[in-house]
This record gives sequence, structure tokens and C-alpha cells, in this order.
Amino acid sequence: MENVDSFNEISIAVEARFEERLMDVRDVLAIQPEAVVRLSRPAGETLGVYIGNVLLAFAEVLVIDDHLALRITEFTRFEP
Repeated sequence: MENVDSFNEISIAVEARFEERLMDVRDVLAIQPEAVVRLSRPAGETLGVYIGNVLLAFAEVLVIDDHLALRITEFTRFEP
């Protein structure tokens, strides 16, 4: 069996997708710092956590000390 410890230092991008939404280019270009982009999903709803385009888990959005955080609620079954 291979030693998987050598993979411990590899960095990968993990993405939490709140919502996918179509926006006009002019609306995207008009976004400024501290702008609010309204979403149609209610607060507290579960969202997907992705690595690339692969769904890894589901998570709940939390606020901890004025920062957003994710609590993993369920891992999906990964099949390559």
C-alpha cells in the first residue's frame, strides 16, 4: 500500500456554491466593494461544497465571530 502521507501538503481549491445566477455583464461590472448581491436562497439552507466540478459534501453556513464558516453536514460518496 502506498504511503499517503506524501499527499498531506498538496493544496487544492475548495468551492462552496451558494447559488448560481445569471447576471447581465453591465450588472457584474457595476459591483463595488461592500455591494449586496441578493440571492433567492433562504438563510440556513444547505449548500454544496465542490472540488473542481465534483460535489464533495453538503454544508450549513454559520457565522462565527463576524466571519462566515461552513459546517460539513454530509459527505457524498466519491466514485472516480
